[in-house]
Amino acid sequence: MTEYTDAELLDALGRVFAHRDPPPDHVIAHAKDALTWQSLDAELAELVYDSKAQDTVLVRGDTREVTFRAPGIEVEVMVLSERQRSLVGQVVPAQTADIELRHGDATAVTRADGLGRFTFERVSSGPIKLVVVTDSGARVQTEGLVI
Repeated sequence: MTEYTDAELLDALGRVFAHRDPPPDHVIAHAKDALTWQSLDAELAELVYDSKAQDTVLVRGDTREVTFRAPGIEVEVMVLSERQRSLVGQVVPAQTADIELRHGDATAVTRADGLGRFTFERVSSGPIKLVVVTDSGARVQTEGLVI
């Protein structure tokens, strides 16, 4: 009988699963994001408010409001779905910052103005994350959100 090391057995098992039941693309994207986040000097901003989860919230049209919070900073975002989905947000306290939208394998970058306001146009549905880099060097990444 042939003896195999644990590493050889795990490698063979991994090849079987990769061939017979590969992980979905969104799972791979989230795993890569998790590894990227661990390697960055970023605070994780947790979701503290989501109008979609509120039973009594009155919203116009297909507007969804979410708020992420990390120590010393909040990121407020409205997801607007009138004709094409767009994100309109604000960094609080108000400040200029670079805002990165991670959406699948794509990344878009914009700049928040002096009042902390920013916009992303024509955003397709699916999981997103925002990364905020303030002019003072603070770096904040939001939890994943499916829009």
